[in-house]
Amino acid sequence: MLPHVTDSSDVRLGRRLDTRSIKVGESHLAVAKHALIVFAVLAALLAPSAAAPANAVVVKANLTGKYLRTTSKGSGTATITFTGGKVCWKFTYRGLDKPGDSGIHIAPPPAPGKHKTSVFPFTATTSMAPGCVAANHWGPSSAGWAQKIAANPSRFYVIIGTAKYPQGAIGGPLHRA
Repeated sequence: MLPHVTDSSDVRLGRRLDTRSIKVGESHLAVAKHALIVFAVLAALLAPSAAAPANAVVVKANLTGKYLRTTSKGSGTATITFTGGKVCWKFTYRGLDKPGDSGIHIAPPPAPGKHKTSVFPFTATTSMAPGCVAANHWGPSSAGWAQKIAANPSRFYVIIGTAKYPQGAIGGPLHRA
């Protein structure tokens, strides 16, 4: 049997190498490399992504006071994602007093100071934190409205109401992202 190499001094001293140990070590290294590559690929495929799932419909709106014919100087964006039986939203905004109700309405907006009932309300305490509800969260008809909005977003608009503008401080028409 050939001696086993334990460190580089064995090579410098001219000792014979146990090539079986090197081959076994090399094969373990090759297996480890392959396992690492497979793990990295699986992690990339299974990791949560910022992108919406393939079956999702993403709609957006740029929100202004001008769209609702208010004097609000606020502005913002709304991103709504319809996925199967779930509806998720994310608002950004600035220049608003305390945000209140938010929701989707049938376009066009009414005269200033008037309010249409939301066909798909989001929340009474709008924030910039993302939110999600089941499409039928507001009752059996809300799932139907979610489907209509996803199918033809340009027929709808989004609002964010505030303490000063409870009927809507900022709003904007929906469009596909």
